[in-house]
Amino acid sequence: MQFFDTHIHLADFENTTPDDLMKSLKQAGIQKCICVCSRPQDFDKVAAFARSYPATVVPAFGLHPWYVGELSEGFETELERFLKMFEGALIGECGFDRLKNPDFEAQKEVFERQLSLAQTYHRPLLLHAVKADIWLQKYLPVLPKKSVFHSYSSSAEFLKQILKCELYISVNKRFFRKSDSGKIILQTPIERLVVETDAPFQSELADLQTVVSEIAQIKQMSLEKTAEILYSNATEILNNG
Repeated sequence: MQFFDTHIHLADFENTTPDDLMKSLKQAGIQKCICVCSRPQDFDKVAAFARSYPATVVPAFGLHPWYVGELSEGFETELERFLKMFEGALIGECGFDRLKNPDFEAQKEVFERQLSLAQTYHRPLLLHAVKADIWLQKYLPVLPKKSVFHSYSSSAEFLKQILKCELYISVNKRFFRKSDSGKIILQTPIERLVVETDAPFQSELADLQTVVSEIAQIKQMSLEKTAEILYSNATEILNNG
């Protein structure tokens, strides 16, 4: 079986070489991954991974809401430069975090800059959304199709709105700690679901197969078929046409 990790921070792995990291991905069955940024300082590192391992690594460039206070002049120009450099690149990770920072206006400004570029270049967003349903609600109809709510932590009710807008949710090992995780998986059509590790932060590379297995059990599908569909879903997100 092959897996597609739709959210990983390759630039944040320590004490390992890029080649060894790629070997670890393969050992975990991860054939392909989307490597995300947290801040502009990551852009060159992520670009290097994408150039060195183009068959495995898809880059995503963006500014995480935790770091809006570090926004530098020329951020949009730099982000746009990398989007032009990599035609298949996504934008992320970006979004809102009301738990970490109650300042909506600061996050709004940064998010809308990234959203504007996503709309211009027809790139999906990889969305960080923590306790921020009310902030994101008005943006749902204008988000680029195929955008992904990474590490989904919102309610089953908010999920209904996401699905109406042809968006995806991504889950990792931590998701299954939620009391309503089974309900959310059942409510989500398998075609709108992808998986991730968010390594090295929320889980380990080897956990991705466990996540796929959990989904297969809840959906009452075979592990092999579930893995195949989830991989296909992730591939479809990359199709910006």
